[in-house]
Amino acid sequence: MEQTITRLWNRDFSLLVIGQIISIFGNMILSFALPLYILDISGSAALYGLVMGLPYISLLIVSPIGGIMADRLRKQRIMFWLDAFTTIIIVLFLISRGFIGSAVPIVIIKLLALNAIQGMYIPAVQSSVPMLVSSDKLMSGNSAVGGVNLLSSMIGMAVAGILYARFGLLPILIGSAICFAITAVIDLFIRIPYKKQDDTGSIAQIIKSDLSETIRFAIKEKPILAKGALILFLLNLFLTSLLMVGLPVLITQHLELGMELVGVNQSIMMLGGLFGTITAGALGTRLTIIKAFFYMAISCVFIIPTGIIFLVDTPIMLSYIIITATGTISFFAIQLFSIAGITFIQGETRTELIGKVMSVLLMLPFLANALGMVLYGTLFEQFETMPWVVIFATAILSGAIAMFAQNYLKKSM
Repeated sequence: MEQTITRLWNRDFSLLVIGQIISIFGNMILSFALPLYILDISGSAALYGLVMGLPYISLLIVSPIGGIMADRLRKQRIMFWLDAFTTIIIVLFLISRGFIGSAVPIVIIKLLALNAIQGMYIPAVQSSVPMLVSSDKLMSGNSAVGGVNLLSSMIGMAVAGILYARFGLLPILIGSAICFAITAVIDLFIRIPYKKQDDTGSIAQIIKSDLSETIRFAIKEKPILAKGALILFLLNLFLTSLLMVGLPVLITQHLELGMELVGVNQSIMMLGGLFGTITAGALGTRLTIIKAFFYMAISCVFIIPTGIIFLVDTPIMLSYIIITATGTISFFAIQLFSIAGITFIQGETRTELIGKVMSVLLMLPFLANALGMVLYGTLFEQFETMPWVVIFATAILSGAIAMFAQNYLKKSM
């Protein structure tokens, strides 16, 4: 179905964004609360990192298939069935809690299922944006989607922290199920252009053919995409993983503050990310991928004060403020970089390959997150008395990678 797109906030793009707001909120309150539940009952940073990182395995496995589905099937149907299935999974999780005594296995299984669904859902959403907005508004469209995702995540983290601290896990599970059910209904009304592709051959042959075409495109036709994805892998392995795993551990176990303040910390950092998306949308085509790498390098400098507070005697609340402030600046740069990177990939990729290319290239950051969460959970347990060592090493290494990437891209483009 052909559509003439004249403005950014058209009917279908608006519905997509509204659905994202509700869906991300439901996903975040659940994804944020479940690992914290394990950290709370176990007190183990290593186990917390394992529970955070292990579920990414399912996302890594499913993501390429999600990309193929996004390019070959109707995207709004994919989103509907995934939101509906997520609702069912949460309801089953609610029921099973009364029959299974050990919390860790059931939490891991739930997160495995949730991440597998996200592995199919993310390519459908990301490949829909270029079809719902005009090319000159693509940066603004990605910024809008990224912005509402961060806003929902920010509110979701704060709500999850408060609800969990006061009422436990049950209201979070119920609220999440309601969110996904509402989003499934919204999905039914979105109209996304669809062009049927050749589907001759078996499912295995189609998957093999599509993945081969995608890898060949990224490596041979557009090698800068594959190399850029590798750089992104390293930045996610170190900097992003430090923020996602390290900061909650520092706040709860080193500063000995409550889960509510973890939620506030994560929400404020997401606010920094929200300003990053707004800035990306405002800059538009002036924000290049090269400039984005430079901002990432600068942000690494601001991580250093987080390490300093564990070297000198610093009041607890001042330490908390410093951790939150430095994390917020880093999330600003990360989100700015993310919007620039997604727009760059979309602009360099043929329309019929966007879903597959996005899913394959983004496997590397997902893998980095999985490995990084386990890595930093272990590191903060091993360096329990010297957390500053981990923080300083991460800041220096991440900054060096970002500067190298900037110089490399200047020579390649």
